[in-house]
Amino acid sequence: MPIVHPQTETVLTAMFKDAPHSLLFTGKEGVGLATVAYYYANTIGSHVLTVLPEKEGKVDLEKGTITVESIRRLYTVVSTVEPKGRVIIIDYAERMAPAAQNAFLKLLEEPSPGTRFILLTHQPELMLPTIISRSQRIDIKPITTDQSLTLLDTLKVTDATKRAQLMFIAEGLPAELTRLSENDNQFTKRAAIVKDARLLVTGTVYDRLLLAKKYKDSRPDALTLVEDALKQLRLTIAKNGDAMALRTLSRFEVLHKRLAEQGNVRLQLSASAVL
Repeated sequence: MPIVHPQTETVLTAMFKDAPHSLLFTGKEGVGLATVAYYYANTIGSHVLTVLPEKEGKVDLEKGTITVESIRRLYTVVSTVEPKGRVIIIDYAERMAPAAQNAFLKLLEEPSPGTRFILLTHQPELMLPTIISRSQRIDIKPITTDQSLTLLDTLKVTDATKRAQLMFIAEGLPAELTRLSENDNQFTKRAAIVKDARLLVTGTVYDRLLLAKKYKDSRPDALTLVEDALKQLRLTIAKNGDAMALRTLSRFEVLHKRLAEQGNVRLQLSASAVL
């Protein structure tokens, strides 16, 4: 079994004995939903088919959607018999358009023998309640601190500074720890955001305005920047009970909410800088 939290392992082990028709795996980004899904499919010995977001006919994990046409293609697939059974994994399931979700609901309401579905999503609140109610939901918990450190040992990350950075960025998230450990460019970029987040917390108004300019064209990076700043502030508060850090935390929580709600990135970061 892939590295998972002990409680998650208990749930998965029980599930393998009586595999349901439809599963919904949820959890934080980087926790390894796809890894668990493929392990499950291989364990029960089924043929695996994966549905991914697309844009202009090509897989696009960043901006793609799962269209109603993609789901309707599954109607033909499930109408045929697969001797070993099949597992259809729908990754980024929250990106199914409303029409696609309704089309998928029909597949759930008329189950095909030997076919099972696994929906993977970090945002289950974007799914139709009727789909969620017809699926067995399993929340994949972040792994423990000891498991995270053991994983870094397995990945042969020995540099103390890099280990500390990785634990700050992705403790509990085995897929993200693995990705950053194995990709120097991604790690360097991610570590730079952590450094900028520290400047966002402790820097001058001028420093923060420069950060607003730097991150104005990337909402995902701006959100990550603020999330790192929030994490740093919470650690400070937990350690020292700092009243000023608590006030800053409240301000950054509002900033994160506004950015998540599609507020202008540069305007929101700049406004926060001068408060």
